[in-house]
Amino acid sequence: MKIVLWAYIAFNLLQAVVLTLDPALTDRAYLGGEMTPTRAFQWYAVAGYHVLIIAVTVIAMGLQRAKDRRKIIVVNALMYLFWDAGSQLAYWGREIGMATSDLFINSGVSTATALILLAVAWFDRDTTS
Repeated sequence: MKIVLWAYIAFNLLQAVVLTLDPALTDRAYLGGEMTPTRAFQWYAVAGYHVLIIAVTVIAMGLQRAKDRRKIIVVNALMYLFWDAGSQLAYWGREIGMATSDLFINSGVSTATALILLAVAWFDRDTTS
C-alpha cells in the first residue's frame, strides 16, 4: 500500500512541478489560446491542489487505523473519478473544444488513478487488533 501511495505522491509532485514551471505544456490540450499571466496563474492554482493532495496523502499514511486512512483515500479517489474525469467527459471536454484523444487520455489517467486509490483503500487493513 505505501509503495503505491508514494508513487501517487510522486505523480502529484510531477504535476505540481510541471504546472508551476511550464504550464503551457498542460495548457496546450485545453485549446484556450495564448498563455496569458492569468492562465498561468490558474495552472499555478491547480498545482497548489496537487501540493495539498500530497500533504493529505502523507498525513493519511501516518494514521494508525486503516479505517481512518481509507476514508481519506476514498474521498481522494472519488474526487478524481467524479470531479475530474466525470466532469470532463460529461461536460467540460466538449465545452472547451478539447480534442477527443486528449480528453480520453486525461480523463483516463484520472479514472485509472481513482481505481488504483480505491484498490489501495480496499486492501488497506490493520495488521493488529
